[in-house]
Amino acid sequence: MTRMKESGIDWIGQIPEEWEVVRLQDIGDYRKGPFGSAITIDMFIEKSPCSYKVYEQKNAIRGNCEIGEAYIPKSVYNNLKNFSVYPLDIIVSCAGTIGKCYILPEDCEQGIINQALMRVRVNKSVNLEYFLYIFDIVLSYAAIKYSNGSAIKNIPPFNVLNKLRVTLPSNIEQHQIVNYLDKKTAQLDKVKSLLEEQIQKLKDYRASLIYETVTKGLDKNVPMKYSGIDWIGQVPEGWGVSRLKYYFDIYAGGDIDERNTVEEYTESHPYPVLSNSLENDGVLGYTNKYRFKNNCVTVTGRGDVGKAVYRNIKFYPVVRLLVCVPKSQVDCRFVTYWINSAIIEKNQTAVSQLTIQMLGELIFTNVPYVEQKKIADFLDEKTVQIDKLIQIKNQQIKNINKQRQTLIYDYVTGKRRV
Repeated sequence: MTRMKESGIDWIGQIPEEWEVVRLQDIGDYRKGPFGSAITIDMFIEKSPCSYKVYEQKNAIRGNCEIGEAYIPKSVYNNLKNFSVYPLDIIVSCAGTIGKCYILPEDCEQGIINQALMRVRVNKSVNLEYFLYIFDIVLSYAAIKYSNGSAIKNIPPFNVLNKLRVTLPSNIEQHQIVNYLDKKTAQLDKVKSLLEEQIQKLKDYRASLIYETVTKGLDKNVPMKYSGIDWIGQVPEGWGVSRLKYYFDIYAGGDIDERNTVEEYTESHPYPVLSNSLENDGVLGYTNKYRFKNNCVTVTGRGDVGKAVYRNIKFYPVVRLLVCVPKSQVDCRFVTYWINSAIIEKNQTAVSQLTIQMLGELIFTNVPYVEQKKIADFLDEKTVQIDKLIQIKNQQIKNINKQRQTLIYDYVTGKRRV
């Protein structure tokens, strides 16, 4: 039976009696990349025997030292030698996707890190792979303590990072833990990868179902005709094509003083303020006034450009959110499906901003109203079923991530032994 002792670390608790407790600064050296102004585009040169690689965040995130085409001459490299990296250094992503670690292989190119990376050099007494496991746990702890349990927004500052304490077994046991965790996490990662593939197939099927239904209808035996639009192809004989502007008045959102909004619904602020964001259904807060009401379509003008949402509420839209208000009999749900399908899946419009004019020119199938409603009812039912399957699989992935994290925590803190 393992004899335990108090680690003195509140989030770890007891550890095996023979294990050490060390600070991160005791087992490694940490350096963040230079300020952004230290490396500028005009410094970059073509790759050559005399050039030095600038490692970027994508090298850490993708776990690949070969990607990237940023190189600097020896003169610039000499000025930035403090940020140089060598084989078996660890690079850590510090912006956007935080905390992704990658051990540079022995055949990596000589170079430096940019401002979005941190370099870690671990003492020879510490197994590199063991460090990655314990560092992952440390960052998770830091997220709970310094980010209120949300995703890590930044690597902790050095005065905090260096003093964070971790557990350190013997070098032999470090190797045993790494071998065991590598095997077990690989099994979990394989299941997670299969679930991600299944989710992508469901999303592809959902997109295909929507597109086929809004362009071909529900009756597969109806006579077809050429639509006149190559990417639409054949449509049912009784259908036509038109432009969105003939069926909708399109408006841009307006300015609103956020000081007059509240976070949650109240009787005095009953109307949601909608933004381009697709998180939380785009709700920024609530206000006591509205510009639009039931039965219309909102379309994101920036960000996830062209994403349409059917709205059957009173709301206030912010700037850059476009609002389509029907001026003739049309099922807004059908048009919502069509906009998402046409812009995202088929038009492949590579624009950073969608304007009122651009949206108004969008071609869509001119379908009798009764048939629009049947199609919308059908797609509502089918997409809900698909979305539920996707939701279940996403929850399974979350459970795997949690199981993986618990597994690592238990073994690198000695709660379970190999």
